[in-house]
Parts: sequence; structure tokens; C-alpha cells
Amino acid sequence: MIGCPVRNRAWILPEYLRCLENLDYPEDKKTYCFIVNDCQDETPEILMEFAQRQPGQVSLVVDNSDTGGYLRGHYSFRRLAYLRNLLLREFLRSECDLLFSIDSDILVPPDALRVLNSHNCDIVSCLVCNGKEIGDLSIYNVLCKNEAGHYIHMKPVPRDRLFRVDCTGAAYLIRRQVLMGPDIRYSDLYGAEDIGFCESAARQGVEIYCDGRLEVTHVMKRL
Repeated sequence: MIGCPVRNRAWILPEYLRCLENLDYPEDKKTYCFIVNDCQDETPEILMEFAQRQPGQVSLVVDNSDTGGYLRGHYSFRRLAYLRNLLLREFLRSECDLLFSIDSDILVPPDALRVLNSHNCDIVSCLVCNGKEIGDLSIYNVLCKNEAGHYIHMKPVPRDRLFRVDCTGAAYLIRRQVLMGPDIRYSDLYGAEDIGFCESAARQGVEIYCDGRLEVTHVMKRL
């Protein structure tokens, strides 16, 4: 299953969906799920058209129970945790073995899913640059804990291998067995919802990895 929560992403969604369709993976083994959250643009129509191109392969879950901010920096981490947990719920209701969670402003290369799956890791991510808006291209989606137990961005980031991290997000593959119990879920207990997810995974002994050779394109704002 491939997908994410989506809100007001009509400006990037067609390109995002093309990247998903181009993933080098058997078509009959790909399904999609999107949690559609209180959109004021053409996002629902774009997703419905996509679903028509992929008959029986696309699930759209609409949840308009909260109308909080959606622009970067205005997110409610609690709301994001709730929406991402809805995606986990839909995944567990399916017969899929893998969940490829890809944020809707991430453009993945065709080999992304195949390469991540080849590692046989419980949780493994692509490399995503998160620092473009602040002019620091050394900030990626991978964090480690310092001696004080605080999360800090890993610097430098290995670019030639698979490596362990304490937290990741944005574009990562999760194996079904990780989510079978109720304890590994998203939360805002530690700030960003991805930190809550990775914290809960670590408490259950799940190791988290990133492939530093597999960088994706992060379109952080509308051009």
C-alpha cells in the first residue's frame, strides 16, 4: 500500500501521483490509500481521477473533522498523528504486507520502492532534504539522540550506504509485522508525529534505517 494524508496539494499532486505510478514494482501488487483532509482546492477531484485510472486499487478516506492550519509551520502534530494513524488503520484492514508512506510533496524515483524493499528492514526510509526553506541543505529527515536524550539532525549524513537512525519520516517503508500490535502508532507526545512513531517503535525493539544513496526530491513550497 502506498499513500499518505493529503490536504490542499493540487499544485503538486499530479506530479506526485505520476511518480507513484512510475514506481518499478508489479502493478498488480500496488494499491494506494489517501486520507483526504478538509480540502479547499481540487485535491479530491485529482485523486478521484487517479482512482478511475486505477480501478479497484485506490482507497480514498475523507475526514473533515478538523479544519486546523495546513501550511508548513501551522500544522497540528496531534491532528497529523490522528490522520497518519487512520492510514495505518486502513493498511491493517488490507491484505498488504508493506506500507510505503510518502508525503504528498515528495517525488520519488522509479527504483525507490524496490530498493527499500530489498533491504528487508522493518522500517527504512529514503533520504529527504528538509532544509531548503532555511538555506541549510545539510538538514535531512534523519535524526539521532544526543547524550542528553534530545533529537538532533544527523550531520554529516552517510551518502554511500544503509545506516541506523533514531527517527525518520516523509518517505519510508514499514513492514506489516511492525504494526500488528497496538503499541507502535503516531503521537504528538514528543513533538512531531514522526518522532512519536519512531519512539514507540524503538521501545518495541524495532530498528530504523535510512538508505543514504536513495535521495528523493522534496518540493517544500509552491513555485
